Amino acid sequence: MAAPTISPDSTATAAPASAPEAAAPSAAPTRSRPVLLAPVALALLCGLGATAALFCGARQLEQDKLALAFEQRARARLQALQEGVNNAIAGLRAVNQLFASAPQVTRQQFRLFVQPILERYPYTYGISYARYLPQAQRPAFEAGLAARLPGRAMTEMRDGRAVAAGQRSSYWVIDYIEPAAGNEAAFGLDTAYPQAGNVSRERAYDTGLPLAGALIELAQGPAPRVGVIVSMPVYRYGAVLADVAARRSALEGETNIVLRPNDLVRKIYTAAGLLGAPGVNQRVYAADREDAASLVFEEIAAAEPAPAAPLRWLYPAPAARSVQRLDLAGKPWLLVGWASPRWAAADHLASLATLALGLVLSLLGAALVQALVWRNRHIQRRVELRTVQLKRLNQTLLLRERAIESSTNAVVITAAAPHNPIVYVNPAFERITGYSAAEVLGKSPRLLHGYDLEQQGAAEIRAAIREQRDGHAVVRNYRKDGAMFWNDIYISPVREADGAIHHFVSIQHDISAVKAYESELHHQATHDALTGLPNRALMKDRLRQSLHLAAPKGETLWVVSLDLDHFKFVNGRLGHQGGDRLLQAVAERLLAGVRPVDTVARLGGDEFVLLLLPEQGAGCPRGDEVQRLLAALAAPLVVDGQQLFVTCSAGVAVYPADGGEPAQLLERADIAMHRAKELGRNNYQFFTAAMNEQLGERLRIEGALRSALERREFVLHYQPQIDVLGGRIFGMEALIRWQHPELGMVAPSRFIGLAEETGLILPIGAWVLRTACLQLLEWQRGGRAGLRIAVNVSARQLAAPGFVQTVAELLAETGLAPRCLELELTESFLMQDVEHAIGMMHQLKQLGVQLAIDDFGTGYSSLAHLKRFEVDVLKIDQTFVRDLAVDPDDAAIVATIIALAANLKLEVISEGVETQDQVDFLRRHGCRQMQGYHFGRPVDAAAFEQLLLADEARAQRGGGAAADGAATVAESC
Repeated sequence: MAAPTISPDSTATAAPASAPEAAAPSAAPTRSRPVLLAPVALALLCGLGATAALFCGARQLEQDKLALAFEQRARARLQALQEGVNNAIAGLRAVNQLFASAPQVTRQQFRLFVQPILERYPYTYGISYARYLPQAQRPAFEAGLAARLPGRAMTEMRDGRAVAAGQRSSYWVIDYIEPAAGNEAAFGLDTAYPQAGNVSRERAYDTGLPLAGALIELAQGPAPRVGVIVSMPVYRYGAVLADVAARRSALEGETNIVLRPNDLVRKIYTAAGLLGAPGVNQRVYAADREDAASLVFEEIAAAEPAPAAPLRWLYPAPAARSVQRLDLAGKPWLLVGWASPRWAAADHLASLATLALGLVLSLLGAALVQALVWRNRHIQRRVELRTVQLKRLNQTLLLRERAIESSTNAVVITAAAPHNPIVYVNPAFERITGYSAAEVLGKSPRLLHGYDLEQQGAAEIRAAIREQRDGHAVVRNYRKDGAMFWNDIYISPVREADGAIHHFVSIQHDISAVKAYESELHHQATHDALTGLPNRALMKDRLRQSLHLAAPKGETLWVVSLDLDHFKFVNGRLGHQGGDRLLQAVAERLLAGVRPVDTVARLGGDEFVLLLLPEQGAGCPRGDEVQRLLAALAAPLVVDGQQLFVTCSAGVAVYPADGGEPAQLLERADIAMHRAKELGRNNYQFFTAAMNEQLGERLRIEGALRSALERREFVLHYQPQIDVLGGRIFGMEALIRWQHPELGMVAPSRFIGLAEETGLILPIGAWVLRTACLQLLEWQRGGRAGLRIAVNVSARQLAAPGFVQTVAELLAETGLAPRCLELELTESFLMQDVEHAIGMMHQLKQLGVQLAIDDFGTGYSSLAHLKRFEVDVLKIDQTFVRDLAVDPDDAAIVATIIALAANLKLEVISEGVETQDQVDFLRRHGCRQMQGYHFGRPVDAAAFEQLLLADEARAQRGGGAAADGAATVAESC
C-alpha cells in the first residue's frame, strides 16, 4: 500500500484556512484597548490642562502679590515722606503761632521754642524768622548784626554767592535762625532778592498759609546747597485780618523752614527703615513732572543675576512702576518708582509646587481612572439593586422630615454625649434663634444661654439630661444678634430598641410675647404712666427692702418728699398737656441728679418722693444732696417754647431717727415738705417733732381761714412811703392783717401761704384790692389827690382768668385814677413764665396803673428780661437793706440796684429801712423813696389818717429840712 503525500498546493491552501481560527482569540483584546485607554488619556489631558491653568493662576497671584507689595512699599514711602513733610510744616505753624501769640519774641525765646522741633524732626535743616525791614531801619539792623556777629552785614544771593545787599526801599532779612551752627551765613540775608516776584510767597502773604517755593541755592551749608524754603507770614500782634488788604497792611515778617530735599528724603526713609529696600528704585522730583533739573533724590537698587532660560520663559519679568504725587505746602512733588527685574524661588513656591503637584496628580489620576473603569461595571449592577430599596426608604424619611420641618415649634436633636452636641435643628429653630443649622450643628445647646448659665430653668434641663428623663423648664435664651427671648422647653430621651439612649429630642416654644405682656402688666402696676418713675407701691417696696438692709449695718436713709411750687398756676397757663411735659422734664432732672442706687418716685400730681441711700464708705447720704437737687430744678426750663423757672419745696425724714416704717417716714417727710412751703417755698426742711404740732395748728388755721372773710375778720394796715428829699408821705403800702377772735392778731406769714395753696387767696386778694382802692379814694377826697397806694398781688391772682378785667372794673366802679394804684408783682412770679408775665404787664399798663417788682434781687431775672418788663418801680428787698451798713456785699448789691433803676429810668423804693445809717447810705447813693420801721410801722386806717394830718401840718409850717421831716414822721409813728 502506498504512503500518502502532500502536494505543495494543498499545503499552501490549508495554512490560510487555519489563520483566522488562530487570530480569533486575540481579536477581542485588540479591539477593547482603545476603549479602555480613552478615559485614561482624557483624564491625563484634563489633569495637565488643570495643572497648566492652576500654575498660570498661581503665577498671576504671585505676580499680583509682588506688584501689590511693590505698590505698598511705594505708598509707604509716600506716606512716610508726606508725614515727615507735614510734621515739619506743623513745626513751622507752631513757630508762627509763637509770633502771633505775643507782641514781641526774643531771640532766647525763639531758640528755646525751636530747639525741640529741630531735635524731633532732624531732617529740618533750619528754622528762621525774616523780618520786614524798611530802608530807614537798615543801618540800625546792620549795627545790631555786627554786634552779634562781628564783620557781618546784610547780604543777598547773586549767581549762587552771598554778596552785600543792594539799596532798595525794603528788605526781608533773616533775623533769627536755628540751629545757628552751620547757618551763620544766613544771618542778615535779604530773602526778597532775587525772589521778589515769587508767586507762592505772595500767595502766602495773602492767605496766611504756609507755602513752599521752587528749588533755590542756599547761602549756607555744604554743597550741593540746593534747598526748598517753606514760608508762612507773621502779621502784627493783635491785627484784625479780615481780608487780603488787612493782611498786607499787618504784614511784618515771615517764619521759614529750610529743607534740603536730598537730606529730607534720605533721613525720613532711614528713620522709617525704607532706605535700601532690595529691588526698589525711586526718583523724587521737586516738580509735578519728570524733569532732570528738578531731580532731588535718586535710589537705584543693585542689579541681580538673571534666572535660567526655562524660568525666564515660565516667569516673564513684570513691569512694575509707580507714579505718586506729594504735596509740599502747596508745591507738588513727583515720586517715580520702579522694580528691578529679579527672580527668587521664595516668591514662586506656590506656582512651582502647583506645577510639580499637578504633574504627579495627573499621572495618579490617570491610574485611578483606569481602576475606576474596571470597578464601575461591578458597582453599577449593585447600585441598580439598591436604588429601588433606597427610593422606598427615602419616601418614608421624607414624610417624617417634612412633618418636623413644618412644625411652628423648634425641634432640636442632641447626642447623648459630653456637652450634648446638636445633630439636627428644624427651620423653626433657625427662625426663632437666628442661627442657621450649619452654625449650631456639633455645638452644645448651651450657646443659647450665653453667659446666663446659672438660671434655675437651665439647671432643670441639665438635671433631666443627667438623669435621662423627661424635663420641662422656661429659660432665658439669646438669639444670634444677642436679643433675649423666653424659651419654653420640653426635653425627652430617645431610646433605642435595646433601651439604650443615644439622643435627646427637645421641643422649644418662644413665649417672649407672653412674658413681655406679663412684664408690661407688672410695670404698669408699679410705675407712673406719665413719667415712667416708680409709683407709690414700688417706692414703699423699695423703701421696705432698703430699711431691712440698712438696719443690721446701722446706716442712715433719707426719705425726701418734694413738691413743685405754684404748679397749679403753671398747669393753668400751659394746659394739661404742657403740665404733663413739665412733670416729665422735672422727672428727667431728678433722675439725672441722683445716683443709680437711689430711687425717684412720683406719687401723683406734682408730688415726688426720693429715697437717698448712704454714700459709699459713709453711713449716711451726702449733706448737700437735697440742696443740689433743688438748685438743679431751679435752672430755667423750656416747655412748648416757653421759658419757665420752677422751684420746689422738700421735706426730709431720716431713718432711723424719724421712724422705722415706710408709711411713717413718708408721712413725716410730707409734713416737713409742707413746713418748707410755709417758710416761703424753694427750700427744704428736716422733720422735727415740733412739726406735728405745727401741722395741727395749720389745720386749725385752714378751717378758720375759710370763714374769716365772711366774718369780716380781715383788716388792712398801711405803712407810709416817704420821699426823704422832701420829707413827705407820697404813698402807702396796704398790708392785710387777720384779727381772729380766739387766735388774736394772726401774722400774714402764718396764713398767706396757706391761702395760696387752698385757692382762698383769690377772694382775699380781691377784697384787699377793693378795700385799699376805696380807702385811698376817701383820703383823696379829703384833699390828698397826690397819694398812691401799693397793693401786693399774688401769683395765683395773676394766673386767674379775668384778673385784668377785674382791675379795670374796680377802677371804673370807684373812679380811682389808675396812676394812683401800684400793683406789686413778685420777681419769682415774673420768671416762672416770662412771656405770660410780659403780656399780663402790657394789659395792666394799658389800664394806666403803676407796676412794681417786689423783693427785687431775690429772684432770677436778668437784664435781658428786665428791659422787656413794663414796670415803673423796683422795690429793694429788706434782706439787702438790713445789713448794708456793715456788710460790703449787701451795700454793693443795693448800690447796683439803685444805679440800674436810674439807668433804666425807673423809680426805686427801699424796704425795711430801720436805722438812720441806712437812710444816709441810701440817700447818698440816690435813693429818695423809702419805707420801713424807721419811718413808721403798718397801722390801721384811723392811725394812718393821723400820720397824714401830721404830715400836712409840717408841710404848712414849711419848716425843717427833708431829714427832719422824715424823722418827724418816724416819731409820730
